[in-house]
Amino acid sequence: MIITILAFIFVISLLIVAHEFGHFIMAKWFGVQVLSFAIGYGPKLFSFYWGETELSIRLLPLGGFVKMGGMEGNVIEGYEESNIPPEKRFDHKPLWQRSLIVAAGPIMNIILSIVLLFIVFSIAGIPAGNLKVQEVVPGGPADRAGISAGDIILAVNGKDASNLDEVVNIISSHPGEEIILTVKRGEEEIRIKVIPEWSETEGRALIQVVFGIENKKLNPFSTLFYSARTTISWFVITALGLLYIILGKIPAEMAGPLGIAQIAGQAAQLGFLNLLMFSAIVSVSLAFFNLLPIPILDGGYLLLFLYEKIRGKPLEPEKVGWVYLIGIILIFSLAIFVTYQDIMRIVTGR
Repeated sequence: MIITILAFIFVISLLIVAHEFGHFIMAKWFGVQVLSFAIGYGPKLFSFYWGETELSIRLLPLGGFVKMGGMEGNVIEGYEESNIPPEKRFDHKPLWQRSLIVAAGPIMNIILSIVLLFIVFSIAGIPAGNLKVQEVVPGGPADRAGISAGDIILAVNGKDASNLDEVVNIISSHPGEEIILTVKRGEEEIRIKVIPEWSETEGRALIQVVFGIENKKLNPFSTLFYSARTTISWFVITALGLLYIILGKIPAEMAGPLGIAQIAGQAAQLGFLNLLMFSAIVSVSLAFFNLLPIPILDGGYLLLFLYEKIRGKPLEPEKVGWVYLIGIILIFSLAIFVTYQDIMRIVTGR
């Protein structure tokens, strides 16, 4: 339980700090006065001033915010900034600068994911090596044939074993038939005959081993490229997942704070690198979620800016209030939905 709580706090804090720092650093870059930088919501646990900005840690670690002078529509706390000079107000900045300040949060989450993956891949390597036997089921076909954990599979029936799917297909399609595995064990290369057995449960032939891919450590530039490519692919997969949910092709399965805490705890128990990998995945999801065109999210601000660009002037303040109210209702409804799913997963043990 303690590991789960600590892992959850680590993941959430890391993601929030990165996200809000993106807003903060971009606002400072364009000369906007930042009044406060808060991690969490609710009562302040700890705070101090750094220049003109109040830095604080608050009771509920489920988010954070950067309060900027002149950023209208702030629904977290009401405030007045009559003493802030116009040149330091968010709402007096050009549209493109305001857009970059808002977009900097999700962008920083993308960057964080790349950095975390770079750390993981630099230490553990990239899964781009040979096919390796991770585990052998005792008494199974592979065990009887003499295959051992740690063996590297070079070929199956003379065909290169670099593609895991092809290897699985060959094994699956030869129930009761002898296949030949070319295996590297230490410095020795040997050929082992094994007969796959049909599994009624799996509906295919198995030799009852667990395959894995050997990790390779690449140079820093290749590792950085792979990290960025992986992050981008995760972002695309997240977008496609939402699209399929909307189209009704897959069920609406989402994880809220309870779900994230549960998975974070499981990842932490498997090691710190696994926790970093999980943090990278959640960071991409957070970036995508914040870019959705829902009022009070970053994507909602960007949508209002687009409206302002097309119309030539911003939406009237009274209408902005209604827009934010709709956003709050949507976010609150989503929070109830994901919390319900989290509770059901915990209760049913899924």
